[in-house]
Amino acid sequence: MIFMELECGKITRYVLPAVRASIAEKMSMTKRYRQGEIAEKLGIVQVAVSKYLNGRYSSEVAKIKGRIERKGLANAIVAGIEMGEPSEKIVLRIDELCNALAES
Repeated sequence: MIFMELECGKITRYVLPAVRASIAEKMSMTKRYRQGEIAEKLGIVQVAVSKYLNGRYSSEVAKIKGRIERKGLANAIVAGIEMGEPSEKIVLRIDELCNALAES
């Protein structure tokens, strides 16, 4: 039980923000989405997108984000958003990525 709580905390504090930051950056830089559009697609507030795009996150989040970007792990999620996949499928893809990163 304690191990599970630690993993959930790690995902919430580090992994999920890293995934969101990576997706937001890719959507902003390569796809030219505005912050409000990114927030809507990811189901988060615009202020969080601003924080991600301006690099206002911990060094641990930055390290995980770097891993995501080096391996191109967010590409499929961004492609799904571009193709108009339903938000439920996008959320499921994000969950899967978070779980895979937390296990590694």
